[in-house]
Amino acid sequence: MDYLVMRLYAPISSWGTLAVGEDRPTVNYPTRSAVLGLLGAALGIKRSEAQKLRDLASSIGIASKTYSEGTILRDYHTIQTPTSGKGVNFFTRKQELQSAKVETILSSRDYREDGLWVVAIWLKPEFENSNLEYKFELQQLQQALKYPKFTLYLGRKSCPLSLPLSPQIITASHLKMALDVSINELLAESSKDKSVKNINKLSDKSNRVAQWQINELIDTMVSDRYLPTTIDYKAINEQNTRLRQVTYHWEGEIESMFESASPVNVFTHNHWDDPTDRKQWQFTQRIGHQWTAYEPIDNKEAKKIILNTPDKEAVL
Repeated sequence: MDYLVMRLYAPISSWGTLAVGEDRPTVNYPTRSAVLGLLGAALGIKRSEAQKLRDLASSIGIASKTYSEGTILRDYHTIQTPTSGKGVNFFTRKQELQSAKVETILSSRDYREDGLWVVAIWLKPEFENSNLEYKFELQQLQQALKYPKFTLYLGRKSCPLSLPLSPQIITASHLKMALDVSINELLAESSKDKSVKNINKLSDKSNRVAQWQINELIDTMVSDRYLPTTIDYKAINEQNTRLRQVTYHWEGEIESMFESASPVNVFTHNHWDDPTDRKQWQFTQRIGHQWTAYEPIDNKEAKKIILNTPDKEAVL
């Protein structure tokens, strides 16, 4: 099966979940709603185009691999609201604030700092030949993510991307194979994009300092050296290779993730992140799966990451 694989990385991100009262929490993986919103923005679909958004949601499946869930950042807010009264209706935010009496409520919003995820998207077989009004192809989604119509962000508008998504279409026999694609392979494709070629053109007209800065930028775009990951420094396999912890989230059948029999430590639970109407902000429930595992990284990469950690003396 063909998968569209991309890398999500930003200084801060927020994957909204069920919110009660003034708290706006975030989960530690990209939600279905957030990924669909990212694709919708790239395609230039407006919130008012409900049918397009529904067809997009019906057409694709989503899975993710967490390399680093980041650390929690809590943002404190105060919000002005009008007092409630019988027979009083406000149709705009401006009208609310023009009320004779305005109160203040407290709110907090959670973000994730320095998180790193790889996301895989596929077309659901049952919808490829359906009678949907709007049809989508992986190549179309790939081009849209490279050259988006609207600004892309991870969860909230205050969470812009740090680096390009580097979307690539790959063929894999199962989901894990698609999600395990090397990040270096994804980033290497960035050097072939027009954006990097334009940078190279500018470098011909620049001095040595500018040339060095441009080379550093290109190196950052095509290397995972500075990207976060979760390494267990005490975990070493039989081949004396350090291990890092990764977590997979996916929808559909449990067996779709694995090449052979699925492990016993797969958790299945309900998520309220499948959008039905973005204009009215309505969501429905879906079933998702989660599996956490350790995967080996070669000693060269492990040493490279250790040397860039603040507490490197403690782990060497």
